[in-house]
Amino acid sequence: MNKVKIITDTACDLTMEFLTAQGIGVVPMTINFPERSYRDGFDLSRDEFYRLLGASHKLPTTAQPTPGDFLQEIQKALAAGEETVVITISSGMSGTYESALLAREQVDRKEKIGVFDSRTASLGQGLMVLKAQEMAAAGLGKNEIMRELTKIRSRLCSVFTLDTLEYLQKGGRISRVEAVMGDILNIKPILEVDKEGRIVPREKVRGRRRAIKRLLEIMAADGRELYNQLVTIGHSRCEEEALAFAEELKKLYNIKEARIGEISSTVGTHTGHGCLAVFFQGEPA
Repeated sequence: MNKVKIITDTACDLTMEFLTAQGIGVVPMTINFPERSYRDGFDLSRDEFYRLLGASHKLPTTAQPTPGDFLQEIQKALAAGEETVVITISSGMSGTYESALLAREQVDRKEKIGVFDSRTASLGQGLMVLKAQEMAAAGLGKNEIMRELTKIRSRLCSVFTLDTLEYLQKGGRISRVEAVMGDILNIKPILEVDKEGRIVPREKVRGRRRAIKRLLEIMAADGRELYNQLVTIGHSRCEEEALAFAEELKKLYNIKEARIGEISSTVGTHTGHGCLAVFFQGEPA
């Protein structure tokens, strides 16, 4: 048994099957459609989510886990004699990190609980969960894992492109006119997560192929030692493009490992279909 239990939320976009098999504790985000609320990954599959998203005229909303949700997982770890590292979606995108901190305050042995703000989401957060689980399996303690995660976070680059501006418009990030004109002109935004964990625009390009090519160019410019990295790739209903992107990474940069996963409902609510995201290591912040 590992002496450290890793806990995360469903925004990490690792599959429930993988998380369960690895013994990683997972707390669900909630997805609120007009007709019903669902627990991401627990009673809402990715297939069903994207079907509902495509059929809904109103953008669903997301809700963070409660402190009680985290407390339940933390108490199970403490009862098993384990320390705990909780890795959450960015505090710049959600109040989930605060919920985990509040859960920590409710236990007596606070020194056994580490709460880590990933300052990213999707498979960027998932990359940190993978690394943390690897370290826990190797016998590292809570404090060692937290230190290593801080180093990884300082170098992590999170960059993505969207195939449509519809969901940015529905979410209130751009106007309807901007969305319509952008789609007419075939404008594809390139966005990134800044060092405070907030989504910010990076640039705009014409056409999907050019946008994907720009992701490769950005990796070449911002990445460091790509050949020695685990790179994670997230996609929303565009698996073939994600697979082709991974092959290009191997051919161009000889990366050590590429892990591909589908974006779940927590993140997919805000990106819609056709998001392609890549997470890799660059220079320290």
